[in-house]
Amino acid sequence: MARPLILPLLLFLNNVYAQTNLDLKPGDTLKYLPQSRKSSWISVQSVDANLGIALFTDGKKMREQDDSRGIESIERLYFTPEKGKKYEVKIWAKSYLEKSKTAKVSITESKSVTVLNGQFSSDQFVEDLRTFRSIREKANSGLYVYRNKKQIDSIYQQAEAEARNSKNIFDFYKVIAKLTAFEGSCHNYTDLPNHASYYLTQKPEYLPITLKNIDGRLLQDSKDNAIPLGSEILSINGVSAKEIISRFSQYYFSDGFSMPYKETTGFERGMLDKFYMEFGNHKNYVIQYKWNEIVKEISMPGIPLENFKKLQESRYSLAFDKKLLSEKYSFSKEGEDIYRLSLRGFDFATGKEDPAYKKFSAFLEQMMDTLEKEKIQNLIIDLRGNTGGTGALYEKVFSYLTQRPFRDSHYAYTQFNEVPLEEKLVITPLFLSNGVQDKHGLNAYLKQLYPKSIQGKYYWADDKNSSIMPNERTFNGQLYLLVDQRVASAASHLASLIKSYTNAVVIGKETVGGYYEHNGHLPLVYELPNTGIQTGFSIVHVIQDAQNLPDQKKGQGIIPHITIQQTDQEFLDQTDVYLKKISEIRK
Repeated sequence: MARPLILPLLLFLNNVYAQTNLDLKPGDTLKYLPQSRKSSWISVQSVDANLGIALFTDGKKMREQDDSRGIESIERLYFTPEKGKKYEVKIWAKSYLEKSKTAKVSITESKSVTVLNGQFSSDQFVEDLRTFRSIREKANSGLYVYRNKKQIDSIYQQAEAEARNSKNIFDFYKVIAKLTAFEGSCHNYTDLPNHASYYLTQKPEYLPITLKNIDGRLLQDSKDNAIPLGSEILSINGVSAKEIISRFSQYYFSDGFSMPYKETTGFERGMLDKFYMEFGNHKNYVIQYKWNEIVKEISMPGIPLENFKKLQESRYSLAFDKKLLSEKYSFSKEGEDIYRLSLRGFDFATGKEDPAYKKFSAFLEQMMDTLEKEKIQNLIIDLRGNTGGTGALYEKVFSYLTQRPFRDSHYAYTQFNEVPLEEKLVITPLFLSNGVQDKHGLNAYLKQLYPKSIQGKYYWADDKNSSIMPNERTFNGQLYLLVDQRVASAASHLASLIKSYTNAVVIGKETVGGYYEHNGHLPLVYELPNTGIQTGFSIVHVIQDAQNLPDQKKGQGIIPHITIQQTDQEFLDQTDVYLKKISEIRK
Protein backbone atom coordinates (compact mmCIF):
# COMPACT_ATOMS: atom_id res chain seq x y z
CA MET A 1 0.00 0.00 0.00
CA ALA A 2 1.45 3.36 -1.00
CA ARG A 3 2.23 5.72 1.81
CA PRO A 4 0.58 9.18 1.56
CA LEU A 5 2.96 12.12 1.74
CA ILE A 6 2.67 14.33 4.79
CA LEU A 7 3.50 17.74 3.38
CA PRO A 8 3.51 21.11 5.14
CA LEU A 9 2.73 23.06 2.01
CA LEU A 10 -1.04 23.23 2.49
CA LEU A 11 -0.74 26.98 2.86
CA PHE A 12 -2.70 29.80 1.36
CA LEU A 13 -0.69 31.58 -1.33
CA ASN A 14 -0.62 34.89 0.55
CA ASN A 15 0.85 33.12 3.58
CA VAL A 16 3.96 32.00 1.67
CA TYR A 17 6.90 34.43 1.56
CA ALA A 18 9.20 32.20 -0.49
CA GLN A 19 9.38 28.65 -1.82
CA THR A 20 12.16 26.78 -3.56
CA ASN A 21 13.33 23.26 -4.46
CA LEU A 22 16.97 22.15 -4.34
CA ASP A 23 19.00 18.99 -5.01
CA LEU A 24 21.05 17.55 -2.15
CA LYS A 25 23.80 15.18 -3.28
CA PRO A 26 25.08 12.44 -0.91
CA GLY A 27 27.60 13.87 1.54
CA ASP A 28 26.91 17.50 0.61
CA THR A 29 25.52 20.36 2.69
CA LEU A 30 23.09 22.84 1.14
CA LYS A 31 23.28 26.53 1.96
CA TYR A 32 20.06 28.54 1.80
CA LEU A 33 19.73 32.32 2.27
CA PRO A 34 16.30 33.28 3.71
CA GLN A 35 14.41 35.49 1.26
CA SER A 36 12.00 37.22 3.62
CA ARG A 37 12.99 39.97 6.06
CA LYS A 38 9.91 39.28 8.17
CA SER A 39 9.51 37.01 11.14
CA SER A 40 8.78 33.66 9.54
CA TRP A 41 8.78 29.89 9.67
CA ILE A 42 11.27 28.03 7.51
CA SER A 43 10.01 24.53 6.70
CA VAL A 44 12.44 22.04 5.14
CA GLN A 45 11.46 18.62 3.82
CA SER A 46 12.61 15.76 1.62
CA VAL A 47 10.84 12.58 0.53
CA ASP A 48 14.24 10.93 -0.02
CA ALA A 49 16.13 11.67 3.20
CA ASN A 50 15.85 12.68 6.82
CA LEU A 51 17.33 16.14 7.22
CA GLY A 52 19.20 18.12 9.81
CA ILE A 53 19.27 21.92 9.65
CA ALA A 54 21.18 24.74 11.32
CA LEU A 55 20.60 28.51 11.40
CA PHE A 56 23.65 30.79 11.19
CA THR A 57 23.69 34.51 12.00
CA ASP A 58 26.68 36.48 10.65
CA GLY A 59 28.54 33.19 10.25
CA LYS A 60 27.89 31.98 13.81
CA LYS A 61 25.73 28.91 14.39
CA MET A 62 22.76 29.93 16.51
CA ARG A 63 20.73 26.74 16.45
CA GLU A 64 20.98 23.19 15.15
CA GLN A 65 17.90 21.03 14.80
CA ASP A 66 16.94 17.45 14.03
CA ASP A 67 13.46 17.23 15.49
CA SER A 68 12.14 14.49 13.23
CA ARG A 69 13.55 11.10 12.25
CA GLY A 70 11.40 9.90 9.33
CA ILE A 71 12.49 10.04 5.70
CA GLU A 72 9.54 12.27 4.77
CA SER A 73 9.81 14.32 7.92
CA ILE A 74 9.81 18.09 8.25
CA GLU A 75 12.12 20.46 10.10
CA ARG A 76 10.52 23.75 11.14
CA LEU A 77 12.51 26.72 12.36
CA TYR A 78 11.06 30.06 13.46
CA PHE A 79 13.26 33.15 13.46
CA THR A 80 12.97 36.92 13.56
CA PRO A 81 15.57 38.64 11.35
CA GLU A 82 17.33 41.75 12.66
CA LYS A 83 18.29 44.61 10.39
CA GLY A 84 21.89 44.53 9.15
CA LYS A 85 22.50 40.87 10.00
CA LYS A 86 23.10 38.05 7.51
CA TYR A 87 21.28 34.76 7.87
CA GLU A 88 22.00 31.37 6.38
CA VAL A 89 20.40 27.96 6.77
CA LYS A 90 22.53 24.85 6.23
CA ILE A 91 20.81 21.58 5.33
CA TRP A 92 22.27 18.07 5.27
CA ALA A 93 21.01 14.48 5.20
CA LYS A 94 21.01 12.63 8.53
CA SER A 95 19.98 9.36 6.87
CA TYR A 96 18.58 7.93 3.66
CA LEU A 97 16.38 5.09 2.54
CA GLU A 98 18.00 1.85 1.39
CA LYS A 99 20.41 3.50 -1.05
CA SER A 100 21.76 7.03 -0.87
CA LYS A 101 21.01 9.18 -3.88
CA THR A 102 20.39 12.81 -4.78
CA ALA A 103 17.58 14.01 -2.53
CA LYS A 104 14.98 16.55 -3.56
CA VAL A 105 14.62 19.18 -0.84
CA SER A 106 11.73 21.65 -0.57
CA ILE A 107 12.12 24.88 1.44
CA THR A 108 9.23 27.17 2.32
CA GLU A 109 9.21 30.45 4.23
CA SER A 110 5.80 31.37 5.59
CA LYS A 111 3.98 33.56 8.07
CA SER A 112 2.48 30.54 9.82
CA VAL A 113 2.47 26.77 9.49
CA THR A 114 -0.30 24.22 9.29
CA VAL A 115 -0.91 21.51 11.82
CA LEU A 116 0.06 18.21 10.20
CA ASN A 117 -2.66 15.71 9.47
CA GLY A 118 -1.83 12.40 11.14
CA GLN A 119 -4.95 10.58 9.93
CA PHE A 120 -4.71 7.06 8.51
CA SER A 121 -7.15 4.20 7.98
CA SER A 122 -7.52 1.28 10.37
CA ASP A 123 -6.16 -1.03 7.69
CA GLN A 124 -3.02 1.11 7.35
CA PHE A 125 -2.42 1.01 11.10
CA VAL A 126 -2.87 -2.77 11.22
CA GLU A 127 -0.56 -3.27 8.23
CA ASP A 128 2.13 -1.17 9.94
CA LEU A 129 1.66 -3.15 13.17
CA ARG A 130 2.12 -6.45 11.37
CA THR A 131 5.18 -5.08 9.58
CA PHE A 132 6.52 -3.94 12.96
CA ARG A 133 6.17 -7.46 14.39
CA SER A 134 7.74 -9.05 11.32
CA ILE A 135 10.77 -6.74 11.69
CA ARG A 136 11.19 -7.68 15.36
CA GLU A 137 10.87 -11.41 14.75
CA LYS A 138 13.28 -11.52 11.84
CA ALA A 139 15.91 -9.01 12.99
CA ASN A 140 15.80 -8.47 16.77
CA SER A 141 17.85 -10.98 18.78
CA GLY A 142 16.51 -9.40 21.98
CA LEU A 143 12.81 -10.08 21.34
CA TYR A 144 12.54 -13.20 23.52
CA VAL A 145 15.25 -12.47 26.10
CA TYR A 146 12.89 -11.17 28.79
CA ARG A 147 9.55 -12.27 27.33
CA ASN A 148 8.40 -15.70 26.15
CA LYS A 149 6.42 -16.34 22.98
CA LYS A 150 3.13 -16.62 24.86
CA GLN A 151 3.64 -13.15 26.36
CA ILE A 152 4.63 -11.66 22.99
CA ASP A 153 1.61 -13.27 21.26
CA SER A 154 -0.70 -11.93 23.96
CA ILE A 155 0.48 -8.33 23.83
CA TYR A 156 0.35 -8.29 20.01
CA GLN A 157 -3.19 -9.65 20.04
CA GLN A 158 -4.18 -6.76 22.29
CA ALA A 159 -2.16 -4.33 20.17
CA GLU A 160 -3.98 -5.30 16.96
CA ALA A 161 -7.34 -4.45 18.53
CA GLU A 162 -5.93 -1.11 19.74
CA ALA A 163 -4.40 -0.36 16.33
CA ARG A 164 -7.70 -1.04 14.58
CA ASN A 165 -9.41 1.41 16.95
CA SER A 166 -6.74 4.12 16.64
CA LYS A 167 -8.15 7.46 15.54
CA ASN A 168 -4.86 9.15 14.58
CA ILE A 169 -1.10 8.70 14.45
CA PHE A 170 -0.75 9.53 18.17
CA ASP A 171 -3.07 6.67 19.15
CA PHE A 172 -1.13 4.25 16.98
CA TYR A 173 2.24 5.52 18.18
CA LYS A 174 1.21 4.75 21.77
CA VAL A 175 0.50 1.15 20.74
CA ILE A 176 3.90 0.80 19.05
CA ALA A 177 5.77 2.50 21.93
CA LYS A 178 4.24 0.06 24.42
CA LEU A 179 5.43 -2.90 22.32
CA THR A 180 8.90 -1.38 22.00
CA ALA A 181 9.19 -0.98 25.77
CA PHE A 182 7.87 -4.48 26.47
CA GLU A 183 10.92 -6.08 24.84
CA GLY A 184 13.36 -4.64 27.38
CA SER A 185 16.27 -2.90 25.68
CA CYS A 186 17.55 0.62 26.29
CA HIS A 187 18.89 0.62 22.70
CA ASN A 188 15.35 0.32 21.32
CA TYR A 189 13.63 3.34 19.92
CA THR A 190 10.40 4.07 18.08
CA ASP A 191 9.59 7.58 16.97
CA LEU A 192 7.05 9.57 14.98
CA PRO A 193 8.07 10.64 11.46
CA ASN A 194 7.64 14.27 12.50
CA HIS A 195 8.07 16.04 15.80
CA ALA A 196 4.88 15.63 17.84
CA SER A 197 4.48 19.39 18.28
CA TYR A 198 3.96 19.68 14.49
CA TYR A 199 0.66 17.81 14.90
CA LEU A 200 -0.48 19.93 17.84
CA THR A 201 -2.40 23.16 18.00
CA GLN A 202 -0.60 26.50 17.66
CA LYS A 203 -2.91 27.97 20.31
CA PRO A 204 -1.62 28.95 23.80
CA GLU A 205 -2.58 25.68 25.47
CA TYR A 206 0.67 24.32 26.89
CA LEU A 207 1.61 23.56 30.49
CA PRO A 208 2.73 26.73 32.34
CA ILE A 209 5.19 24.92 34.67
CA THR A 210 8.05 22.43 34.37
CA LEU A 211 8.44 19.25 36.39
CA LYS A 212 11.24 17.23 37.98
CA ASN A 213 10.78 13.67 39.23
CA ILE A 214 12.67 13.35 42.51
CA ASP A 215 12.30 9.81 43.87
CA GLY A 216 8.69 9.51 42.72
CA ARG A 217 7.62 13.03 43.66
CA LEU A 218 7.03 15.69 41.01
CA LEU A 219 8.57 19.03 41.99
CA GLN A 220 7.90 22.37 40.29
CA ASP A 221 11.15 23.11 38.43
CA SER A 222 10.85 26.75 37.30
CA LYS A 223 11.84 29.97 39.03
CA ASP A 224 9.60 33.04 38.97
CA ASN A 225 6.42 31.01 38.71
CA ALA A 226 3.06 31.39 40.45
CA ILE A 227 3.77 28.02 42.08
CA PRO A 228 6.89 28.24 44.28
CA LEU A 229 10.04 26.50 43.06
CA GLY A 230 10.33 23.06 44.66
CA SER A 231 6.64 22.69 45.44
CA GLU A 232 5.40 19.11 45.17
CA ILE A 233 2.85 18.81 42.35
CA LEU A 234 0.07 16.47 43.48
CA SER A 235 -2.15 16.54 40.39
CA ILE A 236 -2.73 18.34 37.09
CA ASN A 237 -6.30 18.60 35.81
CA GLY A 238 -7.30 15.77 38.14
CA VAL A 239 -4.53 13.38 37.05
CA SER A 240 -2.37 12.39 40.03
CA ALA A 241 1.41 12.74 39.98
CA LYS A 242 1.72 8.96 40.36
CA GLU A 243 -0.41 8.39 37.27
CA ILE A 244 1.47 11.05 35.29
CA ILE A 245 4.77 9.29 36.07
CA SER A 246 3.36 5.88 35.18
CA ARG A 247 1.76 6.93 31.89
CA PHE A 248 4.77 9.00 30.88
CA SER A 249 7.17 6.09 31.48
CA GLN A 250 5.78 3.98 28.60
CA TYR A 251 7.57 6.20 26.05
CA TYR A 252 11.07 5.39 27.36
CA PHE A 253 12.97 2.13 27.17
CA SER A 254 15.35 0.26 29.47
CA ASP A 255 17.25 -3.02 29.57
CA GLY A 256 15.13 -5.74 31.14
CA PHE A 257 12.74 -4.43 33.78
CA SER A 258 14.67 -1.43 35.13
CA MET A 259 12.33 1.47 35.93
CA PRO A 260 14.21 4.56 37.28
CA TYR A 261 15.20 5.89 33.83
CA LYS A 262 11.75 5.29 32.36
CA GLU A 263 10.08 7.15 35.21
CA THR A 264 12.37 10.19 35.29
CA THR A 265 13.67 10.96 31.82
CA GLY A 266 10.39 12.10 30.27
CA PHE A 267 10.31 15.18 32.46
CA GLU A 268 13.69 16.19 31.03
CA ARG A 269 13.28 15.10 27.40
CA GLY A 270 9.59 14.57 26.65
CA MET A 271 7.74 17.60 27.94
CA LEU A 272 7.76 19.26 24.52
CA ASP A 273 5.97 16.39 22.83
CA LYS A 274 5.09 13.20 24.67
CA PHE A 275 3.40 14.97 27.57
CA TYR A 276 0.81 16.36 25.16
CA MET A 277 0.37 13.07 23.32
CA GLU A 278 -0.58 11.45 26.60
CA PHE A 279 -2.45 14.19 28.44
CA GLY A 280 -3.48 16.66 25.73
CA ASN A 281 -3.16 20.43 25.76
CA HIS A 282 -5.66 22.67 27.51
CA LYS A 283 -6.77 26.27 27.70
CA ASN A 284 -6.58 26.04 31.46
CA TYR A 285 -4.64 23.91 33.97
CA VAL A 286 -5.92 23.21 37.49
CA ILE A 287 -2.84 22.29 39.52
CA GLN A 288 -2.87 20.95 43.06
CA TYR A 289 0.40 21.28 44.93
CA LYS A 290 1.94 21.13 48.40
CA TRP A 291 4.19 23.85 49.79
CA ASN A 292 5.36 24.04 53.41
CA GLU A 293 3.12 21.03 54.18
CA ILE A 294 0.02 22.99 53.05
CA VAL A 295 -1.98 21.69 50.06
CA LYS A 296 -3.09 24.43 47.66
CA GLU A 297 -4.83 24.59 44.29
CA ILE A 298 -4.33 27.09 41.50
CA SER A 299 -5.83 27.58 38.05
CA MET A 300 -3.36 28.74 35.40
CA PRO A 301 -3.94 29.50 31.70
CA GLY A 302 -2.01 27.57 29.06
CA ILE A 303 0.93 29.24 27.33
CA PRO A 304 2.19 29.23 23.70
CA LEU A 305 4.47 26.37 22.68
CA GLU A 306 7.43 28.69 22.05
CA ASN A 307 7.05 30.05 25.59
CA PHE A 308 6.97 26.54 27.01
CA LYS A 309 10.15 25.66 25.09
CA LYS A 310 11.89 28.60 26.75
CA LEU A 311 10.50 27.55 30.13
CA GLN A 312 11.81 23.99 29.66
CA GLU A 313 15.22 25.19 28.45
CA SER A 314 15.64 27.40 31.55
CA ARG A 315 14.34 24.99 34.21
CA TYR A 316 16.09 25.21 37.55
CA SER A 317 17.55 21.68 37.70
CA LEU A 318 19.25 22.09 34.33
CA ALA A 319 22.04 24.22 35.82
CA PHE A 320 23.26 21.33 37.97
CA ASP A 321 23.14 18.91 35.05
CA LYS A 322 24.98 21.29 32.74
CA LYS A 323 27.74 21.68 35.31
CA LEU A 324 27.90 17.92 35.88
CA LEU A 325 28.06 17.07 32.18
CA SER A 326 30.29 19.96 31.09
CA GLU A 327 33.31 17.72 30.37
CA LYS A 328 33.46 14.25 28.83
CA TYR A 329 36.11 13.28 31.34
CA SER A 330 37.99 14.91 34.22
CA PHE A 331 40.10 14.12 37.30
CA SER A 332 39.75 16.11 40.51
CA LYS A 333 40.71 15.96 44.18
CA GLU A 334 37.65 15.63 46.43
CA GLY A 335 39.26 15.62 49.87
CA GLU A 336 42.02 14.14 51.95
CA ASP A 337 43.29 10.94 50.28
CA ILE A 338 40.50 10.77 47.66
CA TYR A 339 40.23 11.68 43.97
CA ARG A 340 37.39 11.44 41.45
CA LEU A 341 37.58 10.21 37.85
CA SER A 342 34.49 11.56 36.07
CA LEU A 343 33.44 9.88 32.81
CA ARG A 344 30.37 11.49 31.22
CA GLY A 345 30.40 9.68 27.89
CA PHE A 346 32.40 7.30 25.72
CA ASP A 347 31.48 8.93 22.42
CA PHE A 348 34.51 11.22 22.10
CA ALA A 349 36.56 8.65 20.15
CA THR A 350 35.59 6.08 17.51
CA GLY A 351 38.30 3.53 18.32
CA LYS A 352 41.95 2.92 19.18
CA GLU A 353 43.20 4.67 16.05
CA ASP A 354 41.35 7.89 16.87
CA PRO A 355 43.68 10.67 18.18
CA ALA A 356 41.10 11.31 20.91
CA TYR A 357 41.68 7.76 22.19
CA LYS A 358 45.41 8.36 22.43
CA LYS A 359 44.80 11.64 24.25
CA PHE A 360 42.51 9.85 26.70
CA SER A 361 45.14 7.13 27.26
CA ALA A 362 47.71 9.80 28.13
CA PHE A 363 45.17 11.36 30.52
CA LEU A 364 44.73 8.03 32.33
CA GLU A 365 48.51 7.64 32.63
CA GLN A 366 48.73 11.11 34.19
CA MET A 367 45.95 10.10 36.59
CA MET A 368 48.00 7.09 37.69
CA ASP A 369 51.07 9.30 38.11
CA THR A 370 49.12 11.44 40.59
CA LEU A 371 47.59 8.51 42.46
CA GLU A 372 50.95 6.78 42.86
CA LYS A 373 52.92 9.91 43.70
CA GLU A 374 50.45 10.97 46.43
CA LYS A 375 49.87 7.36 47.56
CA ILE A 376 46.12 7.81 47.23
CA GLN A 377 44.03 4.96 48.65
CA ASN A 378 40.51 6.09 47.61
CA LEU A 379 39.20 6.66 44.08
CA ILE A 380 35.71 7.62 42.92
CA ILE A 381 34.61 6.46 39.45
CA ASP A 382 31.76 8.83 38.57
CA LEU A 383 29.64 7.54 35.66
CA ARG A 384 26.55 9.68 36.24
CA GLY A 385 24.91 10.78 32.99
CA ASN A 386 27.14 8.49 30.89
CA THR A 387 24.97 6.94 28.17
CA GLY A 388 27.81 4.98 26.57
CA GLY A 389 29.70 5.02 23.28
CA THR A 390 32.84 3.23 22.11
CA GLY A 391 33.72 -0.07 23.77
CA ALA A 392 37.47 0.52 23.49
CA LEU A 393 37.17 3.47 25.90
CA TYR A 394 35.45 1.63 28.75
CA GLU A 395 37.86 -1.29 28.27
CA LYS A 396 40.79 1.10 28.61
CA VAL A 397 39.41 2.46 31.88
CA PHE A 398 38.80 -0.98 33.39
CA SER A 399 42.31 -2.13 32.53
CA TYR A 400 43.52 0.33 35.23
CA LEU A 401 41.07 -1.02 37.83
CA THR A 402 41.44 -4.80 37.58
CA GLN A 403 44.09 -7.39 38.29
CA ARG A 404 42.45 -10.03 36.08
CA PRO A 405 42.12 -10.39 32.29
CA PHE A 406 38.62 -9.65 30.97
CA ARG A 407 36.67 -9.66 27.72
CA ASP A 408 33.98 -7.48 26.24
CA SER A 409 31.62 -10.44 26.50
CA HIS A 410 31.41 -14.17 27.13
CA TYR A 411 29.84 -14.27 23.67
CA ALA A 412 27.66 -12.16 21.38
CA TYR A 413 25.39 -13.07 18.50
CA THR A 414 22.85 -11.81 15.99
CA GLN A 415 20.05 -13.66 14.19
CA PHE A 416 21.40 -13.00 10.68
CA ASN A 417 24.34 -11.82 8.64
CA GLU A 418 22.21 -10.82 5.66
CA VAL A 419 19.81 -8.07 6.58
CA PRO A 420 16.10 -9.06 6.43
CA LEU A 421 13.30 -6.83 5.11
CA GLU A 422 15.88 -4.65 3.39
CA GLU A 423 13.20 -2.71 1.48
CA LYS A 424 12.16 -1.07 4.78
CA LEU A 425 15.69 -0.49 6.06
CA VAL A 426 16.98 3.05 6.64
CA ILE A 427 20.67 3.64 5.97
CA THR A 428 21.66 5.70 9.02
CA PRO A 429 24.53 8.17 9.59
CA LEU A 430 26.42 5.40 11.43
CA PHE A 431 26.50 3.26 8.30
CA LEU A 432 27.18 6.19 5.98
CA SER A 433 30.20 7.16 8.11
CA ASN A 434 31.54 3.61 7.70
CA GLY A 435 31.14 3.69 3.93
CA VAL A 436 28.00 1.54 3.94
CA GLN A 437 25.54 3.05 1.45
CA ASP A 438 23.12 0.19 0.71
CA LYS A 439 22.06 -3.31 1.76
CA HIS A 440 24.90 -4.95 -0.18
CA GLY A 441 27.51 -2.98 1.73
CA LEU A 442 25.72 -3.73 4.99
CA ASN A 443 25.64 -7.48 4.28
CA ALA A 444 29.39 -7.48 3.56
CA TYR A 445 29.93 -5.61 6.83
CA LEU A 446 27.83 -8.15 8.78
CA LYS A 447 29.56 -11.18 7.26
CA GLN A 448 32.91 -9.78 8.34
CA LEU A 449 31.79 -9.25 11.95
CA TYR A 450 29.48 -12.27 12.38
CA PRO A 451 30.78 -15.02 10.10
CA LYS A 452 30.02 -18.12 12.16
CA SER A 453 26.54 -19.70 12.19
CA ILE A 454 25.70 -22.16 14.99
CA GLN A 455 22.10 -23.38 15.36
CA GLY A 456 20.65 -20.34 13.61
CA LYS A 457 22.72 -17.72 15.45
CA TYR A 458 25.63 -15.78 13.98
CA TYR A 459 28.38 -15.30 16.53
CA TRP A 460 30.81 -12.43 16.90
CA ALA A 461 34.17 -13.28 15.38
CA ASP A 462 36.72 -14.53 17.96
CA ASP A 463 39.33 -12.00 16.88
CA LYS A 464 36.88 -9.17 17.71
CA ASN A 465 36.43 -10.41 21.29
CA SER A 466 39.94 -11.13 22.47
CA SER A 467 41.07 -11.22 26.10
CA ILE A 468 42.13 -7.82 27.48
CA MET A 469 45.01 -7.78 29.95
CA PRO A 470 45.20 -5.50 33.01
CA ASN A 471 47.39 -2.45 32.63
CA GLU A 472 50.86 -2.69 34.14
CA ARG A 473 49.71 0.03 36.55
CA THR A 474 46.46 -0.67 38.34
CA PHE A 475 44.75 1.06 41.24
CA ASN A 476 44.73 -1.18 44.34
CA GLY A 477 42.91 1.03 46.86
CA GLN A 478 39.23 1.44 47.73
CA LEU A 479 36.88 2.24 44.83
CA TYR A 480 33.57 4.10 44.98
CA LEU A 481 31.34 3.85 41.91
CA LEU A 482 28.68 6.51 41.29
CA VAL A 483 25.83 5.55 38.92
CA ASP A 484 22.46 7.03 38.10
CA GLN A 485 19.46 5.99 36.03
CA ARG A 486 21.00 7.43 32.83
CA VAL A 487 24.03 5.09 32.80
CA ALA A 488 23.69 2.87 29.73
CA SER A 489 25.41 0.78 27.08
CA ALA A 490 29.23 0.93 27.30
CA ALA A 491 28.98 2.84 30.61
CA SER A 492 26.70 0.27 32.27
CA HIS A 493 28.95 -2.45 30.83
CA LEU A 494 31.88 -0.84 32.64
CA ALA A 495 29.77 -0.49 35.80
CA SER A 496 28.92 -4.20 35.71
CA LEU A 497 32.62 -5.12 35.48
CA ILE A 498 33.54 -2.77 38.33
CA LYS A 499 30.79 -4.12 40.59
CA SER A 500 31.56 -7.70 39.62
CA TYR A 501 35.34 -7.79 39.97
CA THR A 502 36.49 -4.98 42.28
CA ASN A 503 35.92 -3.87 45.88
CA ALA A 504 33.83 -0.88 44.73
CA VAL A 505 31.03 0.47 46.88
CA VAL A 506 28.29 1.26 44.34
CA ILE A 507 26.26 4.37 45.16
CA GLY A 508 23.27 5.88 43.36
CA LYS A 509 20.33 4.61 41.30
CA GLU A 510 19.70 1.44 39.30
CA THR A 511 21.11 1.97 35.80
CA VAL A 512 19.08 1.79 32.60
CA GLY A 513 21.73 -0.54 31.12
CA GLY A 514 21.74 -4.20 32.14
CA TYR A 515 24.15 -5.98 34.50
CA TYR A 516 24.30 -9.44 32.87
CA GLU A 517 23.39 -8.82 29.24
CA HIS A 518 22.11 -6.32 26.73
CA ASN A 519 21.41 -5.79 23.04
CA GLY A 520 24.06 -3.49 21.62
CA HIS A 521 26.99 -3.02 19.21
CA LEU A 522 25.09 -2.43 15.96
CA PRO A 523 21.78 -0.52 15.57
CA LEU A 524 19.41 -0.99 12.65
CA VAL A 525 16.53 1.34 11.79
CA TYR A 526 13.42 0.45 9.81
CA GLU A 527 10.56 2.62 8.57
CA LEU A 528 6.93 1.47 8.62
CA PRO A 529 5.32 1.75 5.18
CA ASN A 530 2.18 3.77 5.88
CA THR A 531 2.70 6.01 8.90
CA GLY A 532 6.45 6.52 8.34
CA ILE A 533 7.12 5.76 12.03
CA GLN A 534 10.74 4.71 12.44
CA THR A 535 11.75 1.92 14.78
CA GLY A 536 15.25 0.86 15.72
CA PHE A 537 17.11 -1.61 17.91
CA SER A 538 20.59 -3.02 18.33
CA ILE A 539 20.77 -6.42 16.67
CA VAL A 540 23.57 -8.03 18.72
CA HIS A 541 22.76 -9.82 21.98
CA VAL A 542 25.73 -9.53 24.33
CA ILE A 543 26.32 -11.79 27.32
CA GLN A 544 28.58 -9.64 29.45
CA ASP A 545 31.68 -10.74 31.32
CA ALA A 546 30.09 -10.39 34.75
CA GLN A 547 29.82 -12.93 37.55
CA ASN A 548 26.58 -13.93 39.27
CA LEU A 549 25.89 -11.83 42.36
CA PRO A 550 23.12 -12.45 44.91
CA ASP A 551 21.80 -8.87 44.65
CA GLN A 552 21.70 -8.92 40.83
CA LYS A 553 18.72 -10.64 39.22
CA LYS A 554 18.19 -11.19 35.49
CA GLY A 555 16.63 -8.12 33.92
CA GLN A 556 18.08 -5.61 36.37
CA GLY A 557 20.44 -2.75 35.77
CA ILE A 558 23.44 -2.32 38.05
CA ILE A 559 21.91 -2.26 41.53
CA PRO A 560 23.72 0.10 43.95
CA HIS A 561 24.85 -1.04 47.37
CA ILE A 562 23.66 2.33 48.69
CA THR A 563 20.62 3.97 47.08
CA ILE A 564 20.59 7.77 46.88
CA GLN A 565 17.56 9.89 47.70
CA GLN A 566 17.30 13.66 47.62
CA THR A 567 15.34 15.91 49.98
CA ASP A 568 13.41 18.95 48.83
CA GLN A 569 15.97 21.23 50.46
CA GLU A 570 18.85 19.43 48.72
CA PHE A 571 17.01 19.97 45.42
CA LEU A 572 16.66 23.69 46.16
CA ASP A 573 20.30 23.94 47.29
CA GLN A 574 21.46 21.88 44.27
CA THR A 575 23.43 19.69 46.67
CA ASP A 576 25.51 16.92 45.11
CA VAL A 577 23.98 14.17 47.25
CA TYR A 578 26.28 11.52 45.75
CA LEU A 579 29.48 13.19 46.96
CA LYS A 580 27.75 14.01 50.23
CA LYS A 581 27.02 10.31 50.75
CA ILE A 582 30.68 9.36 50.17
CA SER A 583 31.73 11.92 52.78
CA GLU A 584 29.25 10.41 55.26
CA ILE A 585 30.34 6.79 54.82
CA ARG A 586 34.06 7.69 55.02
CA LYS A 587 33.74 9.45 58.39
